[in-house]
Amino acid sequence: MAAGDHGWMSSLFSDREIADLFSDAAQFASFARFEQALIKGLAQAKLIGTTDAAGLIDRIAAFTPDSTALEEAVLRDGVPAPDYVRQLRAQVTGPGSELIHHGATSQDLVDTATIEALGKTGAILSKRLDDLLARLSALAARDGGNRLQAVTRMQEALPFDVSARLASWQQPLEDLRGRMTRLREQTRILQFGGAVGGLQALGDNAALIAETLARDLDLRWPGHSWHSARGPMIAHANFLSELTGALGKIGQDIALMALRGEQDIHMSGGGSSSAMPHKQNPVSAERLVAMARFNATLISGMHQAQLHEMERSGAAWMLEWMILPQMCQTAGASLTAASALVRSIDRIGQGTGDDAGQSMGDPR
Repeated sequence: MAAGDHGWMSSLFSDREIADLFSDAAQFASFARFEQALIKGLAQAKLIGTTDAAGLIDRIAAFTPDSTALEEAVLRDGVPAPDYVRQLRAQVTGPGSELIHHGATSQDLVDTATIEALGKTGAILSKRLDDLLARLSALAARDGGNRLQAVTRMQEALPFDVSARLASWQQPLEDLRGRMTRLREQTRILQFGGAVGGLQALGDNAALIAETLARDLDLRWPGHSWHSARGPMIAHANFLSELTGALGKIGQDIALMALRGEQDIHMSGGGSSSAMPHKQNPVSAERLVAMARFNATLISGMHQAQLHEMERSGAAWMLEWMILPQMCQTAGASLTAASALVRSIDRIGQGTGDDAGQSMGDPR
């Protein structure tokens, strides 16, 4: 069970929109797209007629796997793809059906489904990050000229403008936002290697089929499989940890500013205490710190998951499944919490103008 998926924790740490991208339904839909695109590739290579291919593609689209049977089979197989393909072959019949899944392997299905989910996760994170940056820009426009006491090494340093502290929040996020497009291009790659990674079953048709498959899935074919080279997954995980780390820095700063008092920050909507009614706990800030530390802990597990023995590892692969979707959820929940936190700030620093006490509105 992933952290945040149970009971009262779910509202603190989970992200349903992102979790749905890694659900059984989403994964099996990706499996179906892969198998349909593979049939198109086989037709392009003239290993199956176009009419027969069109019929198979339609029947694959109408196929619904037996989830209960899959859950039982995965305990035996360690991966859902074998029973999915077994069910698919049993239900999708007709001319050419013997070529369903031809040349592919379980890892091709699962890794490609994960890459698709990561791409969609990136789109969600981009939108939320844009919203947060807009809110920070609005906060800088309103309070940036206020004065604040700088703090270095947990000691008061020199007075400076609020805009300087806000810049230390904004600049890492702006850099991360700029890198998101490059990350997508770097990692939107098809996994396709067949039994032992070399597409041996497809012979001279391998490149044509792979390129057709990639094009249909809007992915890039790198010219080889990457069954044991986990660079795309590690790149995503590193980015997610860096993102939540940047958000955690904002949370930690705001929590300390709240401790220092009204001269640093005034916020609304803090959390209550069961024993001390006077308290307004900076819960959103605390969540950002906790989730940053959580992803920083998980990233070490992703680096452990790089270690695939020989041509493919079941154990390292499973570890990746346990960690990477949770890191995605944590990043999504952190961005949502950060926007809510910034929205709750009534004032940062000491202002001299008439606008000092106005609350933040929607920046858009």
